[in-house]
Amino acid sequence: MTISTFIDELKDLASEALRKEYIRNGGSENVLGLKYTYLQHYKKELGKNHAMALKLWETQIPEVQILATMIADQNQMTAELIEKWNKDINFYLLSDAFIGNILSTYKGALQLANKWINENEEYTMRHAYTIIFMLAKESGIIRDSVFEAYLKRIEQNIQNAPNRAKETMLYSILNIGRRNKVMNAKAIDVMEKIGNVQVDHGTTGGITPDVLQILKLVRKSDGYIFMLPGDMI
Repeated sequence: MTISTFIDELKDLASEALRKEYIRNGGSENVLGLKYTYLQHYKKELGKNHAMALKLWETQIPEVQILATMIADQNQMTAELIEKWNKDINFYLLSDAFIGNILSTYKGALQLANKWINENEEYTMRHAYTIIFMLAKESGIIRDSVFEAYLKRIEQNIQNAPNRAKETMLYSILNIGRRNKVMNAKAIDVMEKIGNVQVDHGTTGGITPDVLQILKLVRKSDGYIFMLPGDMI
């Protein structure tokens, strides 16, 4: 099956109502209006197929690019290719797929975050802070001083950041503040200084978490991800 034939097959499954919904929420005119369940079906049917993933990405159709992230071979995702794909992303569902299927497994993610964090493009910043909140949760090896520096940067920039970047900046504060008692106190202090942060979720039903209240509950329940030396004595 050629890529063009495959795209025609996908178009037959598309919904115009869903297409309009995607566009209302930031999707480009290239969106088809495909349900995620259809993409999951093709993911199972195609399996890992990196060569096809590369071809699907070049269509510049967001749902087709989502499928590309699903079937790409993570072992063949170089920093150069990830950079290229990142620059093409301008839709929140594609961004989510890129995060979950590509960035979450990439071992050089921290280097990318430290580069992308200096850019002003909405989804590039969103991806940078996504990496930070994932590492804050999953890595007890990285020093807290590294995350403290990120907290200070978020405090200085979040109110003027692009909309979708604000979302992952908040989640970064949340996960940093869940690491241990010391970082919890620092994260609470940052949230109290920042105040209310508005994130526009469009008509997606997304909800902005009350990070400050969650962090206070973590402190009250000692629900930290990592323990500091001496915490269990």
